[in-house]
Amino acid sequence: EEEEEENVEDAQELLDGIKESMEQNAGQLEDQYVIRFIKEKVKSMPCRNQGYILDGFPKTYDQAKDLFNQEDEEEEEEVRGKMFPFDKLIIPEFVCVLDASDEFLKERVMNLPESVVAGTHYSQDRFLRALSNYRDLNTEDETVINYFDEIEIHPIHIDVGKLEDPQNRLAIKQLIKEIGEPRNYGLTEEEKAEEERRAAEERLAKEAMEEAEREHREAVELAEKMARWEEWNKRLEEVKREERELLEAQSIPLRNYLMTHVMPTLMQGLNECCKVRPDDPVDFLAEYLFKNNPETQ
Repeated sequence: EEEEEENVEDAQELLDGIKESMEQNAGQLEDQYVIRFIKEKVKSMPCRNQGYILDGFPKTYDQAKDLFNQEDEEEEEEVRGKMFPFDKLIIPEFVCVLDASDEFLKERVMNLPESVVAGTHYSQDRFLRALSNYRDLNTEDETVINYFDEIEIHPIHIDVGKLEDPQNRLAIKQLIKEIGEPRNYGLTEEEKAEEERRAAEERLAKEAMEEAEREHREAVELAEKMARWEEWNKRLEEVKREERELLEAQSIPLRNYLMTHVMPTLMQGLNECCKVRPDDPVDFLAEYLFKNNPETQ
């Protein structure tokens, strides 16, 4: 929260400075703010990855020097025996200069449609003031072109007044050769491969997770099934035990009756049958039991 408050305070201080600067300069923003904003933008990741194009700025030697100046003055590049502390991260690779005479520019502005001129700096009076101001700021000794020449980034000149000139066509071809054909920026082959690899890893991880969940679910279901099966076997054994106990309880009177009234005579008959060994032991036993029935004696 403290850091957020500090950021808010810094932003408010910056906005107040911008407002004050514009009030003091008839609505124009001072170079220090323009340079600060452009420098922050060209240092952003999209610009560092895909590049950038500056059109119409910087206009002067000092603006170019301030914009591309290395903030850490210990890191300097030596060019032609001089030390230029330019920032290698944001310095442009190519500079293209569109040259034209004042007469050509004036004539071109005068021939613009009214719908294009209205409310813009292309009106004749405003354009003439802007052109005069540009010429005054860019003397022969200190121009934005000189700055790039000094750091060995030699501008490619194209005379817009002679667009059909063969030399211009060669310059444009050279630009295309150096910079490449016009294109929409997208993923590089390496980034595509990395994206596909990441997607494959995510897919494999998802499949592995789903497989692990499935195995876990099956293990839980199997454990529940085994628990139900064990419970069912326990109940079955309990039912069988109860049936056995019931049968035993029900057979006690019958066994008592047999032991009391049947078994003694039957055992005697069997012993007598073994002694006599008749030809028809069943008939002999039946006749013996009939004769020796204790109930009839």
